[in-house]
Formats: sequence, structure tokens, C-alpha cells
Amino acid sequence: MNIKQKALGGFRRERDEAVLVRGKVVVLAMTDNPNFVAPEPDLGALTEILDDYEYKLAMARRPGSPEDTAAKNDARKVAERMLKRLAFYVTHTADGDLPKLFSSGFEVSNPPKKGETPTSIVDVTLRDGGQQGQMRLDFDNNPFAKIYEYQVCPVDAQGLLGEWSESFATTSSRQNIIAPLVPLQRYGVRVRAVNGYGRSDWSEMVTHVVR
Repeated sequence: MNIKQKALGGFRRERDEAVLVRGKVVVLAMTDNPNFVAPEPDLGALTEILDDYEYKLAMARRPGSPEDTAAKNDARKVAERMLKRLAFYVTHTADGDLPKLFSSGFEVSNPPKKGETPTSIVDVTLRDGGQQGQMRLDFDNNPFAKIYEYQVCPVDAQGLLGEWSESFATTSSRQNIIAPLVPLQRYGVRVRAVNGYGRSDWSEMVTHVVR
């Protein structure tokens, strides 16, 4: 299996200022870039989001204002989501072409060493889906993963697990909808990463009660 490198759109462990700078670098690098003629999301929309984040970051630096800090945190989440979407677009458009990847302004993943299986998935979260009987699955992107697999099982009132389902495959670490499920039933989910050299261990199980 050919393991292609990716644009890295994860900023969870970065300082606020680093996220803002990285976003502005990406916008500058991708503006009128012939390698990426139709960015998704639009660079103008991303610029507006970053400008709002920059303003709220400046306001949050004032002492004694928890409301400003909360607004800054919300603005950062929006900026991170936009940058992750753009990194996904860059990765698929470049299709492993390193000069194109680097021209985007994003940091680029290192290729896995021969025989190196991916590390385990972290920060797995479950939340309500858009409709009754659905859950949404999100987790941190693994730069060495080609695809991801996840399994689902029912969890009873005493916390005992039922049988794990078959493995479902996805190429995205975000907005995976699991359905159909039984409303008011608690379910557990675990995830692992897969590349051409093998599979990671399963992640820690997380649970959620379906609405």
C-alpha cells in the first residue's frame, strides 16, 4: 500500500498565537497558488474567521474577563475546524506530491518508516448526530494512517459490554455518523489506525447515550 504524506491540520496542542500565525501563513501561501485553484473552504471566509479570532484573542488578554476568554476559545475552535477542512482539501488535491503539499503553507507529515505501524488513536469523542438514532464520532487525525477502523457495541445499565460489531472503515477523523442506533441506548466505540504496515492497537473505548 502506498503511504502518501498529508497536510497537517491539527492544532490542539498549539498555543493560541501559533494557531493564528499558522493560519495566516496558509492563507498567504495559498492565495493565487496555481496548485490549489478552488480551495475549500474559501480563503476569504477563512480570513474573516482568522480576523475574528485575532480580535477576540486580543480582547482575552485583558485581565478579569472570563466572557472574553470564552469568546476567544469559541473563535479558536471555528478557526481550527476551517483549517482542518482546508488541510483535507490540500491533501487530496496534492495526492502525495510533496512540492504541492509544501507550497500550501501547511506542515507536512513525515512518511512512516518501513515496517512502522501507526500509533494508537487518541481524543476519541462521541456526541449526538443530526437526527434521532445517530451518533457522531470524532478523533485526532493520525498522520501515519491510511484509513481508520471503528467498532460499536451496546453497553447495559451495569456497564457490561455486548458484542463488538464488525469493523467499519473511514478515511476521515471527523464527523463520522454512526446509524441506525436504538434511542436511549448507551453504546461504546473504539477506533484504530491502519496503514500499509499494519494496524494500531484499539483506542480506549468511549461511550454515549443515543438520543
